[in-house]
Amino acid sequence: MNQGIFWPDEFCEGLVAAGFYVVRYDHRDTGKSSRIDFQTNPYDLHSLTDDAVDVIRSYGLGRPTVIGLSMGGYIAQLLATSYPDVLGGMVLISSTADHRPYMAATMGKSTAGFSLPGPEQSYLDCVMAASVNPPQTLSSILQSMSEGWRVTYGGPRPYPKVQVERALHLALQRAPDIAAAFHHGLAVAASPDRLQLITRIAVPTLVVHGRYDPLLPLAHGQYLASNIKNAQFEVLEMGHSFMWSWDSEILMRVLKFMRSK
Repeated sequence: MNQGIFWPDEFCEGLVAAGFYVVRYDHRDTGKSSRIDFQTNPYDLHSLTDDAVDVIRSYGLGRPTVIGLSMGGYIAQLLATSYPDVLGGMVLISSTADHRPYMAATMGKSTAGFSLPGPEQSYLDCVMAASVNPPQTLSSILQSMSEGWRVTYGGPRPYPKVQVERALHLALQRAPDIAAAFHHGLAVAASPDRLQLITRIAVPTLVVHGRYDPLLPLAHGQYLASNIKNAQFEVLEMGHSFMWSWDSEILMRVLKFMRSK
């Protein structure tokens, strides 16, 4: 649901300084990309994966490393299995092979039947509060969005409120219809899990997960690392979001991984 600008400038510039070419883009229904009439033309994660392939091919990128955060990691997994010749490697940050516990919990349903855990109650309380009393004004929308971001952090470091809210302001300016981004939730809900699919992944993979992730608890990262052949696994003392808080640590591990392939 987030625009490309939420990959911090400094993080991208660190990759560029190391000699890499960086592409960050707005998924459909976000930022400056096209809005979709979801009722007429519904889409799922496979559609978003095809979009990513179009971006890769349009830029003429030869087997790039794809870095996917959260849902971006779902797309990276599908790239690796549906388009293995397109990827040179992937980094999965705060991601999972099974989004169903998260989706069920945020819709008020039980997660008892799943092998991986649902979100922490602190995050679910935030989601419920926003749904019961939806913000009506621009300032209250920003406040609600900022509170949602605050809850996704976690771990010992403070919430980077100034940087996040600056990005939120810019995101509102870049997107004429911010509600369109909620189609991503519908796209995820319409898609199957990847619990068995990821065992077919053969590209070099780095899994990075936060010990205090309140959306996708650590077991989700552990499952990815255990079931993707030869995957490297790094656990950081962070929550779900890393931007403007754990940039240097993530960058260091990404660069080490990319240079080792």
